[in-house]
Amino acid sequence: MPTTPAENPAERHHDHARRRARIPITRPSRPARTNPTARPRRARVLAGATLATALAAALLVPVPALAAPVNAVGAAPTSATARGAGVPGTVRGDLPNGGHYVLTTPQRWNGTVLVWNPGYGGGGSNPSAGPSAGLTDWLVERGYALAGTSAAEGGWAVEGLLENQPLVMGVIRDRLGEPEDVIAWGSSMGGLTSVAALEQHAGIIDAALPLCGSVAGAIPMLNGSLDGTFALRTLLAPGDERLQLVNISDEAERQAAFREVLDAAQATPEGRARIALAASLAQIPTWTQTGDEKPSARDWAAQQDQLYQAFMFGVVSPRQPLEDRAGGNFSWNTDVDYSKALAASDNATLVRTLYRQAGLSLDRDLETLAGAERISADTEAVAYMQRNATPAGEIDGPVLSLHETGDTAPTVTQARTYADRVRENGDESLLRQTFVDRPGHCDYADAEIAALVEALQQRLDTGRWGSATKPSHLNRTADRIARRAGLDRGGSFAAARPDPQNRPERGPAPGVVSHQGQLEGDRAYSLHKPADWNGDLVVMPGRDDLTGTTAQWLAEQGYGAIGYELSDGWDLVLDESNAGAAVETFQRLAGDADDVVVAGRSQGGLTTRIVADAAPEWLAGSLPMCGGGAGAISTWNYKLDTAFALRELVDPDSAMQIQGIEDRAAELQAMNELVALADSTEQGRARAVLAAALSKIPAVDPETGQEIRRGHLDARIDRYIEHLPFAMGSHVRAGYEQTVGGTFSWNTGVDYRRELQRSGRWAEVKQAYREAGLSLTEDLRTLDRAERLSADPETVRLVEQTATFTGRLESPVLSLHTTGDGAGTIADDAAYRSTVTAAGSARQLRQTFVASEGHCTFTPAEEAAALTALFDRIETGRWQSTSPRQLDRLAARVDADSGLDLGAARFTSGDVPGQPARMWDVRNWGDYRVK
Repeated sequence: MPTTPAENPAERHHDHARRRARIPITRPSRPARTNPTARPRRARVLAGATLATALAAALLVPVPALAAPVNAVGAAPTSATARGAGVPGTVRGDLPNGGHYVLTTPQRWNGTVLVWNPGYGGGGSNPSAGPSAGLTDWLVERGYALAGTSAAEGGWAVEGLLENQPLVMGVIRDRLGEPEDVIAWGSSMGGLTSVAALEQHAGIIDAALPLCGSVAGAIPMLNGSLDGTFALRTLLAPGDERLQLVNISDEAERQAAFREVLDAAQATPEGRARIALAASLAQIPTWTQTGDEKPSARDWAAQQDQLYQAFMFGVVSPRQPLEDRAGGNFSWNTDVDYSKALAASDNATLVRTLYRQAGLSLDRDLETLAGAERISADTEAVAYMQRNATPAGEIDGPVLSLHETGDTAPTVTQARTYADRVRENGDESLLRQTFVDRPGHCDYADAEIAALVEALQQRLDTGRWGSATKPSHLNRTADRIARRAGLDRGGSFAAARPDPQNRPERGPAPGVVSHQGQLEGDRAYSLHKPADWNGDLVVMPGRDDLTGTTAQWLAEQGYGAIGYELSDGWDLVLDESNAGAAVETFQRLAGDADDVVVAGRSQGGLTTRIVADAAPEWLAGSLPMCGGGAGAISTWNYKLDTAFALRELVDPDSAMQIQGIEDRAAELQAMNELVALADSTEQGRARAVLAAALSKIPAVDPETGQEIRRGHLDARIDRYIEHLPFAMGSHVRAGYEQTVGGTFSWNTGVDYRRELQRSGRWAEVKQAYREAGLSLTEDLRTLDRAERLSADPETVRLVEQTATFTGRLESPVLSLHTTGDGAGTIADDAAYRSTVTAAGSARQLRQTFVASEGHCTFTPAEEAAALTALFDRIETGRWQSTSPRQLDRLAARVDADSGLDLGAARFTSGDVPGQPARMWDVRNWGDYRVK
């Protein structure tokens, strides 16, 4: 996917800090319609918006209010009735995105504007404001303002037409003021665009009037076409490479080849039977040709002829231009059961009869289709066509559609699929569908469409449909309009209940979906949706390849997963932003998830906590592992304390800067030399004990995972020495300072005697000093006298806002930490628990620990058990026991149920002596001052 231009990370952090409001968070929800009959009227505003307004609307940025221009008599128009319509007539112009518009203004505007969307081809450079001159004249006479747009590029121009909607509204507001009602309407592809515009621009469009539109969208329409062409080629010309089904290289050659094969097949009984089967799988109706009588129920030959004549237009429709727009193939037939599809078809009897007459075995042909190699879709192309467009059926305004029952592009089954989606979203009261029982595509009379405009306007004005959309009422309305206005009357409206589509899928192709790409900041990602996806998604910051055993376990258990690469230089704002981008990417490429959990380790664990604190609407739960419980200020302050004490007591002349690091490589070298010097003498090792105590570095046996007993001081010191470089973390601090643009740690005013006493290590430090023949009192005085380090207050405030916590949790958090982690100790969990408890969110938090030495050294069984416990909490709303014994048992069950070797579990308690070091959370924000 395209990446964003490079930007200054510090600027991004400052911008994020300004946006991150520290107030109780509530999840947005779609407002319920408590009174669907009382639609609020659009508020009137003064005229004066320009194209800048439209551009701003498209970009979703605020625009300064513009003064209303003064009209010819010196008064600013404030409503349709007050200003009439300004100067009546038609104007044309260009839109900023390369599209074009037309706007026709009536003599006296009634407050409604209809925005016309053209069919396939995009409308050219001279867009129309409606389907016919007679109808547009009639509408203008009745006070309607009419607008229309065309896209900058032709063909499948849905993307451009959708972009046009807010832009043309800027033109309308500029010339007319704010409309009361905006109706998107259009025919064929324009009908699809109209319902898509209602969904995607709900704040701009109030209603939609799609005519003969593929309202269920491009994906099901072209999947149906694929079914028909797949069956025809497989049964009639399986070796003919000219009959390209997808990834079309030459549309003209493809069309000619299908025409050749189709005509040859029509000349034989066997061919006619197979044409009928292929057309029926594409759900082509048996009355398709304008001017022909409707075939009788048992006139098999006439019905088959209707299918044959419609096949090229309805089934072998142009595909290459759509694939070019989408960037690949967006259709699939993996896992489609063609026997079941035929059995559900109204044409099943016709097909069986023709096969019997031709002496063919229908079962054998269906077996041939079942065994043929299937076609998979490109996930990015599917995502494009989902946006441009395959409507979800989630609407906030009325939709009134019109379809011919004998249409083939699209078939009338599209109406049923769209209605089903609307019903699933609980919006069925906003939808009415009307039909004319005849063949043809978009062949409507002006009076028929005019009757629909009146019905839709009534719904907007009153909030009720009443009987306005019943066939009898519409026929009377159309009769009246035709009689009084002289418009063409056409045929009669009729009741119809279309069959559901065989292929109603809106989302991506079924089965496994795997994809790699890049998120913001050129961060790599990998996603995987298993064939038996359970609907849940795990976002894994820091695991961009999904190759580990835990990721394999997730796939085995039916979980979707997306992992992404973390930033360099601890760009935590980018990492947090990419968590949301990862969810959006998975939804776009693989489908909407039921529950989303973020589960990251180390820097990814801190990112997970930041996401949990931000509480995005999509988040169901969080599993932070070995990362950042104390927040960045506290973490880097106690790391500074450790580095400061070691430098001042072991080698005050060391080149280690500790902060304000100018040369990362030189800093690392100085740090490693200082640790080596400390380890080289008994006195240095004693001082390392003091330095380790300030950041609570653990002393855990690498073999057993248990804490080394206090009496084995040398063994404990060995572990402190091993962990000191990671505990000081100069290699990470240098990058973070560059990212946020300054220093954010300090020890001005710190009483190291008090910090040591609070650490729980006072006795051990005294013992080490006594055995080394050193005076602890004198070393503490040395620290008191040493020049202290201060931070940049602005950078401190920035890090407070972007990488420390409020503790307000809107969803459950289960943390996982190794007891022997020297890079970020389990004391951080105590700090996090304090912050969460103070915020009143303790019920959302459970903390678990693993008896293991090292940073993030979990077994897959431990991670899988934690994930299982968290998803159980999300599903049931209650925490089950997270005691070490219960988690060990859970891990054993998870391992036994898996075909993978997940290893053993070593859950334990996480008791930490003393108090968390240098705590800093929302209760301290703004307290830092340079001393």
